[in-house]
Amino acid sequence: MNSDFKILIVDDEVLIAEFLKDELISLGYQHIALAHNKKQAFALVNVFKPQLILLDIRMKSEREGIEIAEEINQKYKIPFIFITAHSDKDIVQQALNTIPSGYITKPFKQIDVYAAVHLVETNSEKLNERFVVFKDGYAELKVSVDDILYAQSDDNYIHVFTTSKKHTVRNTLEWFKESVPEELFHRTHRSYIVNISKVNKATSKNVFINDIEIPVSRGNQIKLE
Repeated sequence: MNSDFKILIVDDEVLIAEFLKDELISLGYQHIALAHNKKQAFALVNVFKPQLILLDIRMKSEREGIEIAEEINQKYKIPFIFITAHSDKDIVQQALNTIPSGYITKPFKQIDVYAAVHLVETNSEKLNERFVVFKDGYAELKVSVDDILYAQSDDNYIHVFTTSKKHTVRNTLEWFKESVPEELFHRTHRSYIVNISKVNKATSKNVFINDIEIPVSRGNQIKLE
């Protein structure tokens, strides 16, 4: 197995973090970053953009891991698995309140690491298989969100442009916006909503998807990362 799944390990014990990284690499996970404190962790969350965080409950301060987990829930919605050797009932209860996606206990067993990580990876893949269902004339179509480039309003219709063709739907842009993932689509103009992941160039007045130029109204600019 050679997975593209991106994992961030947050543990202030460098040797333990490196050991866990080696275990993951041996399991086929190649995209791994390490952080050893809260500041490093959130710097990497913003740059590395992990799909899973392996998070030690107890670092320099007893609640540091829990505080990181609480902030992840508030700002990022990234799944995390606690790394723990902890048996203190109060700390464990605080950890449970953050709704982790699992636990890996120290000392690590490779099968436990694989089971916990693979479960999150599988669930993530299922969540990403998102579709929009609409009628195109008399036909009912199920279109993958990832195939949609942008939507354009045209009076009582919208044109949904995909990687392969254009679909004309009797509906509104408001309906379209509610039907697609909020984090993936952005309204650049009263008549346009674009798939941010498909934008290859952005200015203050326009965005480009391939060679297609789409207008941007004031206050609706996109900042590409």
